Amino acid sequence: MVCALVGGLSGCGTWIHSDKQSVTIFTNPPETSVLIDNYLHLTAPGIVTLSRKGDHLAVANKDGYEPTSLNIDRTWSWWVVGDIFGCLIIFSPLCIMHDIDQGGYYTFDDKIHLTLHRHTASEPAPSK
Repeated sequence: MVCALVGGLSGCGTWIHSDKQSVTIFTNPPETSVLIDNYLHLTAPGIVTLSRKGDHLAVANKDGYEPTSLNIDRTWSWWVVGDIFGCLIIFSPLCIMHDIDQGGYYTFDDKIHLTLHRHTASEPAPSK
């Protein structure tokens, strides 16, 4: 009984799929440097583990290309339904609040695609 209560208070989403998610980042062109939230660095394609507690920003850079940024926004997870039925009806709203606070209510796309565009040639300086 105590185990069921503790499990219920932890929140289904956080308990089942954790507060982090692995996301694969692809770029066109490949072998592009990607900086996430100004501190996680990878060369794409690559996998990064993101906290579900908030949204993230990816910035891709490669010589000869314009830098590209993309917001990695979280969306509601299907575990919200589990919390509504399991926690609200059987246990306590505290587990729902736990999932919202810890990120268990949220998910990201499993695959993120970034496309960089080549630098355009500068116009020649005007003649004098």
